[in-house]
Formats: sequence, C-alpha cells, structure tokens
Amino acid sequence: MKSWKPTLALIVLTLVFTMSEALYSKSRVIVADAVTGDAITAHCYSKDDDLGTHQLAYLQSFSWTFRYSLIGSTEFFCTISTQYGSGNYMVYGNDIMLNRCGLNCLWQVQAGGPCLQQTRGGLWCQPWQKHA
Repeated sequence: MKSWKPTLALIVLTLVFTMSEALYSKSRVIVADAVTGDAITAHCYSKDDDLGTHQLAYLQSFSWTFRYSLIGSTEFFCTISTQYGSGNYMVYGNDIMLNRCGLNCLWQVQAGGPCLQQTRGGLWCQPWQKHA
C-alpha cells in the first residue's frame, strides 16, 4: 500500500508556494484618457489611500501599484469626469477584477464611458452614470 504522506506533503508545499507568491504579487491599475482631443479628470482612492485628482490630456495616463490582497479586501474607485459624462466607478476589486484583468487593469476612458481591457475578450465598457 502506498503512503499518502508524500502526496500530502506535495500538496501542502504547492499551496504554501502559491500563497507566498500571491503575497508578493503587485497589482497595477492604469486609467488612460482615450477621449479624442479632450482632457478628463480622475480622482482615485481606496479606503486607505487617496491618490489625488489628476487632469489627463488625450492619450495621457495615470497608474499606481499595490499589493494584491489574499483575503479579497482591496478596492479602488475613481470618480471620472469628461465633457460627455461622469461617474464613480470601481476600477479594482479582487473578486471582480482578477477574473477580468488579472493583476494589470487598464481602464480606457472613452466618450461613452470607462472601458476595462479584459485579459480574455474585448473591452468591458460602463456607461456614464451622469450625462453632461
């Protein structure tokens, strides 16, 4: 009869390695102005960090990195304003974004609203919450 101890040890080592790898992984969020010829304003924040208000010219971007949370508590929001509309959007949340953009989330702010470049598939666009 084979012993199950080597198999269990391998499973435990794999879990420890995977969890330690995730502890040191960094996530990145990028907010980019894709509104032709127009500047946008983005104020981004989490419950712990206020990243300030940024004026972005066409094709300009703002980004930040942070440690990925294993317990799924990391959330970042941006209040985005353009001449076409505005709104407050979750730009990163562990439970949602890991399935859509992995550890690198690129938001392209377009005339119709902010759009997330997904790792699988095309853009995932959100309409403006308030129209200008």
